[in-house]
Amino acid sequence: MSSAGGPAAREMPLIHRIFRRQFAEVQALVQEAPAGDTTRIGAVADHLGFLLDGLHMHHTTEDDLIWPKLLDRASLDAPLVKRMEEQHQQIDASVAELRAAMSAWRSDPTPATSAALADRIGEFLVVVKGHLDEEEQIVVPLIDRHLTEAEWQEVGERGFEKFTPAQRWIATGQLVEVATPEEVAMMFSTLPPPVKVLWRLIGRRKYRRYITAVRGPQFE
Repeated sequence: MSSAGGPAAREMPLIHRIFRRQFAEVQALVQEAPAGDTTRIGAVADHLGFLLDGLHMHHTTEDDLIWPKLLDRASLDAPLVKRMEEQHQQIDASVAELRAAMSAWRSDPTPATSAALADRIGEFLVVVKGHLDEEEQIVVPLIDRHLTEAEWQEVGERGFEKFTPAQRWIATGQLVEVATPEEVAMMFSTLPPPVKVLWRLIGRRKYRRYITAVRGPQFE
């Protein structure tokens, strides 16, 4: 079994960094988007939806592949694992409220619906950050202690497989954007050579085009 400071300790905070940074960024973009720019509003709303979908896929992969193993192998920590599962359910309930506010803003982009959505994102971030902080501090060491490296690798592979082929370029771009050069090297060292080539030739450009539509032309 892996010891503390293993692959989960290196990789889980990197994945979480995407959610921390990009949900906060979207909160600002919602407030900045011109009410008459329906194309930009649609891109921001789509990106928020993508982030919510990504968080849900991340959590369901944990529910399926991590928590059952920890409950079986780390019985003394069962209350903690149960709390993580309960927090996932609480986040799902918050997502429903957030999606409703997002739909209202998209269909009628006024200062009122923009402010309401920004407020919901802020409330959502408080809940999500608290969950991610606790998971990194307490649960990730258990993952490295009780799951093999092969089992942890399966978590990453199964999570990535839930994205469509087009979404995988976005997810990869998000990781590259928040990672340090050392983390990028670590991440790409495990990829097959053809995937690395495709990222350089196609994926990087696709992500830049996608995220520019979200952030606005000033980021080109």
